[in-house]
Amino acid sequence: MLPASPVGLLALALASTPADVSAATAVDECESQSPRIELSAFPSAKSPVVCIGSGLTINFRFDAPLQRESLKLEDRGWFLDWAVGQQTVTLVPRDNLVAGRRTDVTVCFADDAAPPCTTLVLLVHPGLGMQEVKVLRQARSVAYFQQMADEAQDEVQQLRAEVQQLRSERSVPDGLRGALASGLVDGDRGVAVKDLTWDVKEKEGNALIHRTVTSYRAKERVAVEVYLTNLGTMPWTAAGAVLRSAKGEVLKPLPLWPPEPVLPATPGEELKRGRVVVEVLATEKEAQGTYTLILWDAERQRTVTLGNVTFP
Repeated sequence: MLPASPVGLLALALASTPADVSAATAVDECESQSPRIELSAFPSAKSPVVCIGSGLTINFRFDAPLQRESLKLEDRGWFLDWAVGQQTVTLVPRDNLVAGRRTDVTVCFADDAAPPCTTLVLLVHPGLGMQEVKVLRQARSVAYFQQMADEAQDEVQQLRAEVQQLRSERSVPDGLRGALASGLVDGDRGVAVKDLTWDVKEKEGNALIHRTVTSYRAKERVAVEVYLTNLGTMPWTAAGAVLRSAKGEVLKPLPLWPPEPVLPATPGEELKRGRVVVEVLATEKEAQGTYTLILWDAERQRTVTLGNVTFP
């Protein structure tokens, strides 16, 4: 790993801008989705929502036997394949699903307990599709509730760490002084930088074209800095992002920076670029391996997907 140049260090320092400078975005119901669904014996009129991704296989694991012939897909054309096991349902969505669209999937249980069937609403999302969801219906044991409590405590600890980090950043100066004051620079190691411009794989149909891509690793965090060119006719603003590993691990970033839109390039200005910095809290042992970066706008229709993203 090479220590960062002043420009690279400044870029990472700017990525630590407090959350209040980020543009306000609409609530994304996939942001808070749990990989566990609990069914009531008397289900409400509103079915549980499960976020899926184009081309991303999803597996539902039930805690009760299923009627294999009971699977009903509202839109079978959404899927390349599907399968029902004794207590599982696997769906393989097509690659061209439109973000924001919804469809229903229904399955019935093989026993006489309530509820006899369940319907799940599948919501297409450009970056936050689930890969495995547990659907629970039977009575819960003490061990189950202990596991739930442990998982909730882990989540609270993570949220507290993020809040503490954001609060500490509000009281430090900008620029290089901010990087030093916030503890991003770890002794003589500085900030490691990696040029990914020629390594990343651009997905066909991306809304914008990448010009340069740089990844950074500092103390307990990583970042990806992307410069993009907008060859369309409308401005584009990044509203959300996710880093997804080949094994399905999802890294959700801190608020994106900067909040300004990437404006369309006018004739003769094809090299005009806009900037997006995606930053994630991660220890030195985390954020290892290869990731796919997915960026989307507020409507979740114009996306940018870059594969083969790695960190120093």
